[in-house]
This record gives sequence, structure tokens and C-alpha cells, in this order.
Amino acid sequence: MISLKQLVSNNNEKRKLLTKENENYYDDMLVYIRLKSKASEQESEEILMELLDHLIEGQKDGKTAAHIFGNDPKGYADELISELPKETFRTRLPFFSMLAGTFITWYLLGRGIFFLIAGFFTALETNVYLGTVLIETLYWLTFAFFIIWFILHLIERSLFNKKSTLLKTMIIGGIVGALGSGIGFALMHFLPNFGPSFPFGWLPSLASGAILWLISFWAKKKFTIF
Repeated sequence: MISLKQLVSNNNEKRKLLTKENENYYDDMLVYIRLKSKASEQESEEILMELLDHLIEGQKDGKTAAHIFGNDPKGYADELISELPKETFRTRLPFFSMLAGTFITWYLLGRGIFFLIAGFFTALETNVYLGTVLIETLYWLTFAFFIIWFILHLIERSLFNKKSTLLKTMIIGGIVGALGSGIGFALMHFLPNFGPSFPFGWLPSLASGAILWLISFWAKKKFTIF
């Protein structure tokens, strides 16, 4: 069986054979199926490769993607997606864990760098209060997952829609992101400190972030294709 990485690589190469019209049609289907499908990545990529091979063969006979797949690419893609076996939450858990780990890693690294630089100019409160940190972390993780879902939802809605523009999608995403970030910063400013506390300066913050980054890097190499 062809690996997922090889399927993606083959798809990228073969798409270069398409005419501009067919490429635009197929690219919308590709992004839509990758975003919408709840099947495994392997099965989704196999379906996409079959569609691409079929389109390339039809193109040789002078056919367009609309002639081959019809004038309702979204409906056709939905039919294909409905026939694919669904992934369970358990199989998707590593993906969600990776996102959460990435967020925490960059937060720790950013915090460490900020405290290191700012410490040269002013005295900083480095104590961490577990209750406060727990609530703030839960908020930012929830917001991170929401904004990812929201942006992907905007992209999904923009596909097959000639009236939709990338600029409009970016503006809407930016507004929602700014509102959510504003609420998060307000929470960090007004939420009182509570719970057990301990000192956590720039060095332990940077060190823990670096350790998490190394673990994440190792996990991606071992368990994923990207």
C-alpha cells in the first residue's frame, strides 16, 4: 500500500498536469474533502488520487472537470465523503493532543523570552498561581481550538463560491480572533490570583518549553508523516 506521504507527494506532482480550469475545480474539491472528511487521512487521500487520475484521463479526451464530475462539485464531494468510514474520537485524539501541546510549548517559550528580556528593565512577579493558571490555560486552549475550527469553517464555506474572497475571509477571521484575544487578555488582567503558588521564572519556563518542543518533534517524526 502506498504511504500517506507518497500519496500527497504524487497528488502534488500530478496536479501540475491539469489545465487551469480543471485545477481550480479539483483544488476546491481537494481542500473541501480534506477539511470536511472525518475518515482517515489515508482513505481521503486515496479517494482524491482516484479523482485526480480520472480527471487527467478525461482531460486527455478534451473533457473538463465539470463534464466528468458535474456542475455541483460540493454535492459530489459530499456523496464521496458520506461513503467513507468515519474516524472515531480516539483516533483523532493524538491530533488534538498535538495542537494543545504546541500551544503550551510556544506559550512557555514566549513567556520565558519575555521574562528574560523584561527582567533587565524591571522587576517581575514570577510566582505562578495554579488556580489562576488553570483557568487561563483552559480559556486559551478553548479559544485556540475554536479559532482553528472557525477559520477552517470560513475556508470551507468559501469553496465553490465565486462571490467569496480571501480578503473577506481574512477580515472576518481577524475580527473574531481579535475579540477572543481581547477577552483572554482582559481575563488575565482582572482574574485574581488564587490557589497554591510557586516561583517559575524565565529559565524554567524556557527549559520546560524546549523539552515539550523536543518531545513534540520526536512524536511527529515517529507517528506522523509530516
